[in-house]
Amino acid sequence: MSKPKIGIFTRPIDQGTSGSGSHLRQLVSHILKLNKNFNIVLIHYSKNDHEIYEKTTELIIPKNPLLAHFKLKKENFDILHYYPLTILSPVWLKKPKKLTTVHGGGAAELYFPDQFNKLKRIHSKLIKPVYFRKMDYIFSGSNAGKNFVTYQYGVRENRVFFTHSAVDKDFRVYEKKSEKINEKYGIDSHFIFHLSKFSERKNPWTILKAFSIINREKKDLMLVLGGKGWKNSRVLQFAKNEKILDNIIFTGFLPVNDVINLLNNAEMFLFPSFFEGFGMPNLEAMACGCPVITSKAFAIPEIVGDSALILKDNSDPTELADKIIQLLSDEVLRKTLIKKGLERIKLYSWEESALTVLDIYKKCVIK
Repeated sequence: MSKPKIGIFTRPIDQGTSGSGSHLRQLVSHILKLNKNFNIVLIHYSKNDHEIYEKTTELIIPKNPLLAHFKLKKENFDILHYYPLTILSPVWLKKPKKLTTVHGGGAAELYFPDQFNKLKRIHSKLIKPVYFRKMDYIFSGSNAGKNFVTYQYGVRENRVFFTHSAVDKDFRVYEKKSEKINEKYGIDSHFIFHLSKFSERKNPWTILKAFSIINREKKDLMLVLGGKGWKNSRVLQFAKNEKILDNIIFTGFLPVNDVINLLNNAEMFLFPSFFEGFGMPNLEAMACGCPVITSKAFAIPEIVGDSALILKDNSDPTELADKIIQLLSDEVLRKTLIKKGLERIKLYSWEESALTVLDIYKKCVIK
């Protein structure tokens, strides 16, 4: 008897998207490692040399959803696992059970409409509810994501299951701090660290304003801003006006090994984002023994628990500055957060999430 045929859409892996791509790559890798019962096919739009496609069968489909529909129909799938779920997803096949994975589920577009174009806002408001209700099961990385799709989109709670992200094993505490990483980026003093692609959603101006407040007293403290887009004209002009430019390091894109070294060296990690479907950078910092100051936005509080300092108002630079100073001056608090953070990351397991997905696959094919 042939094994049930499962198709998993893997476009985020091909795109290398930082959050969703990393999540899907890890999840699929663990699914393939643990799978014994299914014929798993990875579905995407163009050939590439990513190693994950060497581990199982792949299927190339057209980007046109109508043409993709006909090609998928010929393949006779038992289950299709969409990632992401968009208006271009070929969801109208009758036979296969349909599943999807969500993080924010479109909440960011509805909570912060001014940060998204009109097309994305319409897509989240009108298209996503219809598509989500067509799914037999949905995987969410947080309670916040589950609550959003159940209440906002009218999806029944018993159709939503948790598949948390987890920290990659490379993120860990080093016995010895790297001096070379500081030299590489011109860091010549103790520093606080933030990592993101520059975006209003990541709350850049509160970070910069808080650092400006602190710089009036602590001239030797540096701010390291990792990720693309930070060295733009608006940020540079603000930093010049506030006379903090000499104390800021713009690294640009950072290789993973450099991120890990910087987290090991940093006094703390700042992540006061306005919205996160999970907030993996917080956990990665904890895994490296770097204490975290973050926000209460969407899923973050349930993910970090009491292992981080959480801002009451993440748009208040004075509160952020106060918490930075508190963490710099209170060694007991610092050690407590580091210890709690290292325990917190143990709650999240890729293997556990992959087993959840495989269990739901079984549920879908049991007659």
